[in-house]
Amino acid sequence: MSERKHRIIVCDDEPSARRGAVRALGASAHDFIECGNGKECLDALERQTVDLVLLDLRMPEMDGMTALAEIMEMPSPPPVVVITADSGLETAIAAVKAGAQDFIAKPYEIDALRHVVEKTLEQHRLKRENLNLNAEVRRLRGPGPLVGQSEAIRHVLEAVGRVAPTTATVLILGESGTGKEIVARRLHELSNVARGPFVTVNCSAIPDTLVESELFGHKRGAFTGADRDRAGKFQEADRGTLFLDEIGDMALSAQAKLLRVLQEGEVEPLGGGRTVRVNVRVIAATHRDLKKRVEEGTFREDLLFRLKVVDIEIPPLRDRAGDVAVLAEYFLKGFGGDRLELSPEASSALAAHPWRGNVRELKNALERASIFCRGDVIRPEDLPQEVSGGGGTTGNATASWGPSDDFQTAKQKVIDRFEHDILTRALETHGGNISKAARDLGLHRQNLQQKLKQLDISADSFR
Repeated sequence: MSERKHRIIVCDDEPSARRGAVRALGASAHDFIECGNGKECLDALERQTVDLVLLDLRMPEMDGMTALAEIMEMPSPPPVVVITADSGLETAIAAVKAGAQDFIAKPYEIDALRHVVEKTLEQHRLKRENLNLNAEVRRLRGPGPLVGQSEAIRHVLEAVGRVAPTTATVLILGESGTGKEIVARRLHELSNVARGPFVTVNCSAIPDTLVESELFGHKRGAFTGADRDRAGKFQEADRGTLFLDEIGDMALSAQAKLLRVLQEGEVEPLGGGRTVRVNVRVIAATHRDLKKRVEEGTFREDLLFRLKVVDIEIPPLRDRAGDVAVLAEYFLKGFGGDRLELSPEASSALAAHPWRGNVRELKNALERASIFCRGDVIRPEDLPQEVSGGGGTTGNATASWGPSDDFQTAKQKVIDRFEHDILTRALETHGGNISKAARDLGLHRQNLQQKLKQLDISADSFR
């Protein structure tokens, strides 16, 4: 399979210079966009994603340095190679300090231009791969695996395998904590855009007034505080996958714009300006009953039809109890290698628990147990009280301190343990939404954030 062509902007006020650069780089080897000045270059960058900008510094209307400064203000700027006059070394150095990747002086040798462009494209590719690798590391530390031996989970895996290679929009249904994001990531990993970005948006965590700006971007001055142009999540996900989590909580005004993007493949930032073409595979998820929301008038029926080209429903953990032991073994290996194991009594407690928080609740319960168990065997008293049925980490506070601790140390450990359990339970209930958890606990959002930081609790692990 041939590699994807790179999209390159050649920006120079001299048409002959532009044509010469295109010929030198191979007119059929890449997709070229020719621009006559800095403003045209910026307009082109607004409309589409670009892999490299070849930018002359001396141009009328808007010169290269001004354009470079604007490009560097973009959320994910493409690499820029500046073209200078043979006497413009100081200017070239200034351009590199301002953000340019490299420079080349006129008149240049064809081989020299090719070398600079190929080197810059390769460096950009390695940078993107590094970002993708970091994202993969975060994924592996995520809420849990898509594993199990039940017939229900096998059906989910089969559906993922069939749907992933297509471009169909997918709607993932399931209760909080069942692993909807894991399914979405798996769809991306097995898709034809797996090398592209995977961008997640939690629709329930964004205020209604900001959701359109977050998704579609905005122009400077579009609203109070919009002091610069900003690309939205659709542009960030170009040539990749956009995962819209908790789509059922999206504001109606944003639903209308989302429908248009799905139909036309282009976004219009808030505040006007030109539309921007995007090539994005959309996957949405919700724990809501969207048909009921349509009847209530809070969700658009036409958007539901557009999203539900293919739907995948993930069963709750209580309906696949046989998977609890498989998941527990997987999680314990992650927490302690082959060192940790469950006692028969702890295994029975896990099997009997209803797991209202699903896989996420199971993972968090085992993570806490792996931290506080004494030795290599997890017993019922190491599990949270609601799992063990009594005598667990919440009910048996003495499990958190040892005989060598003085009174103040033991007291603080008991308080920390109590706060840890209360806060994580609230985050489990609200899917990691800090604002909702704070309201439930009667705390200010900032106070809850500070407490989570003190206890080293990440809200992301509950989403």
